[in-house]
Amino acid sequence: MAFAPDGRLFVCQQGGQLRVIKNGLLLSTPFVSLTVDSSGERGLLGIAFDPNFATNHYLYVYYTVATSPIHNRVTRFTATGDAAAPGSEVVILELNNLSSATNHNGGAIHFGPDGKLYIAVGENANGANSQTLSNLLGKMLRINADGTIPTDNPFFNTATGNNRAIWALGLRNPFTFAFQPGTGRMFINDVGESTYEEINDGIAGSNYGWPITEGPTSNPAFRGPIYFYGHGTSNTTGCAIVGGTFYNPPVPQFPSSYTGKYFFADLCNGWIRVFDPATGTATAFATGISGPVDLHVGPDGALYYLALGSGGQVFRVSALPAQALNISGRARVQAGQGVVISGFIVTGNAPKRVGVRALGPSLANFGISGPLADPVVQLNRADGSLIMANDNWKNTQQAAIQMAGLAPSNDKEAALIVTLTAGNYTAILSGKNGGTGVALAEVYDLDQAADSRLANISTRGQIGTSSNVLIGGFITGSKIGATRVGVRALGPSLQQFGIANPLPDPRLELHDANGTLLASNDNWQSDASQAALISSYGLAPPNNLESAIAISLAPGAYTAIVTGKNNQTGIGLIEIYDEQ
Repeated sequence: MAFAPDGRLFVCQQGGQLRVIKNGLLLSTPFVSLTVDSSGERGLLGIAFDPNFATNHYLYVYYTVATSPIHNRVTRFTATGDAAAPGSEVVILELNNLSSATNHNGGAIHFGPDGKLYIAVGENANGANSQTLSNLLGKMLRINADGTIPTDNPFFNTATGNNRAIWALGLRNPFTFAFQPGTGRMFINDVGESTYEEINDGIAGSNYGWPITEGPTSNPAFRGPIYFYGHGTSNTTGCAIVGGTFYNPPVPQFPSSYTGKYFFADLCNGWIRVFDPATGTATAFATGISGPVDLHVGPDGALYYLALGSGGQVFRVSALPAQALNISGRARVQAGQGVVISGFIVTGNAPKRVGVRALGPSLANFGISGPLADPVVQLNRADGSLIMANDNWKNTQQAAIQMAGLAPSNDKEAALIVTLTAGNYTAILSGKNGGTGVALAEVYDLDQAADSRLANISTRGQIGTSSNVLIGGFITGSKIGATRVGVRALGPSLQQFGIANPLPDPRLELHDANGTLLASNDNWQSDASQAALISSYGLAPPNNLESAIAISLAPGAYTAIVTGKNNQTGIGLIEIYDEQ
């Protein structure tokens, strides 16, 4: 199977139909139906999209010709919507005639980062084919998109005719292979015979040793595998390595620990494992799969696998996105419109128990100058009606606050606990008797098991210089997956809501828990790719001087900081949106 650049998933059926999955639905009409020899391991086996598919609409397939002499072929079609243009088939490469053996056909095809088409070919159950330059069997091939042969192929001057397409040899049945996005590194999965399954580094001119050697080797004439596993019935052994894909998507969904790793599967024992090229080790990922044959990482960052079981199915493995467990906003509290306002949204089907704190005096312990001496917090509904307020945290809910682990360190600080249904809420932090100073508003998720979550948080406050900037903090966790986040810093557009003295030109930075800068932005349209993502989220700021960042974040603690360009001051708003 292969993803088209527009997100459609094309799936080869061994009997000759190329099917299309569009917007999650299998289209009733095949893209094309080919007449193939599907006996044994033959049939429609591979598909690749031209690097210029968006303009030329070319896609390539690898299949077994049904008429004598039986052989495998690479051919090209032109797409018109969800179907092949009638009469558009163009033969790109005819492979060698096959014997009566119907196994070891290979069949995976992919375009490399060099724009060349790479073709994995099995040795037709004849090991001698793998060690000769006189045929294309048991090899990795490399050709131009039009079927001609690149003159820089490693055997161009030693082989003849189509055999000059040979790029590497000594393979038994390289059923699948993959290129790593960004680096261009190739891994070849070679199905073993009786001892080992191999992952090989795909390097031009290499000889991988079959049938002279299988698995690890000390013979300097051959390139040994970078990873291998034995045959058996456990979740670490098997009989046929099938499917391979690197986790380097444009928008990661899995935790960052998966980035750069390589997923691979075993047909017989039905598992998927994750190989770490840096350590040479593999760990378990999934079991109980009925006949996996291919793996791909989709444009959405999920892992897709194709399985033969139950008549042939495609599955999507999606990491559950991390959810906000704690959100906070720190700014200088002033009188009037200068109070600190933290807004948040509760989404989901169940009520959410939350804790709200307003800290001031204890900030001095962290080197914050001019902390608010006596903070007051009030929690309002979206219509402005008051839900609950607190001045000193021990006044009303002392036992519950202590049991939740939210007891402030200073008695003058404020806290409350409340259960909220889905909706929009605002925590307003002010100074008692009009007091001013730097303060911190915090909201905690106290019931992570509930079918609801905190989302789309914001903090509005006065932005000054030094420690008087506006800081929005949030912690994500409780799930394994990364979450797509949009962060905005607004200033000029606040004037239309009656805010006096808005920040003229906000600047935005996003840091991790170690203080490392992850991203920054001044004017949101300055980076075209970021601007496109922000716009796709529906978060384009109203004013071009305002700032925004789109990013995927693994579970952890993060801080967004808003400052004024050239030390400008004024009221600003920071917003953090969960885009899952």
